[in-house]
Amino acid sequence: MEKKTLAKILTYSGILPFIACAVYVVFADDIPFVQISAMDVLLAYGAIIASFIAGIHWGIYLFKDAPLNLFIHSNVIALLAWGSLLFPPLMSAGILILCFGYLLVIDRSVFQAGIYEDWFYQLRLHASCAVIGSLMLAIIALLF
Repeated sequence: MEKKTLAKILTYSGILPFIACAVYVVFADDIPFVQISAMDVLLAYGAIIASFIAGIHWGIYLFKDAPLNLFIHSNVIALLAWGSLLFPPLMSAGILILCFGYLLVIDRSVFQAGIYEDWFYQLRLHASCAVIGSLMLAIIALLF
């Protein structure tokens, strides 16, 4: 299988836990056979994925000339994502939304520098919007 196809399959599959957990937060908040709330699962997964994307940026800076010092930016985002888990769920989700939004800003700058191909930037854009939307849906569900 070619890299582009595999990247798309894995990325879109990786969005499914965000959507599923957000739906559970809206309708049930209890995931069968799981001892913590759907919101907690969503936030933990969000912190992991934000750190994963930050790691991609770290790797880019290691091998390419990027427009930002991605060593610094990626480490700050990974630490913010991890630290978000220390706060109440609404604040944690808000911090993660900011992390994913900033990761998208970095993606755009890396794309504009000619490091990302168009298809990969579009993939990151779609994934980021789905993740941010899922987190926002969960926040709305908790508020109402």
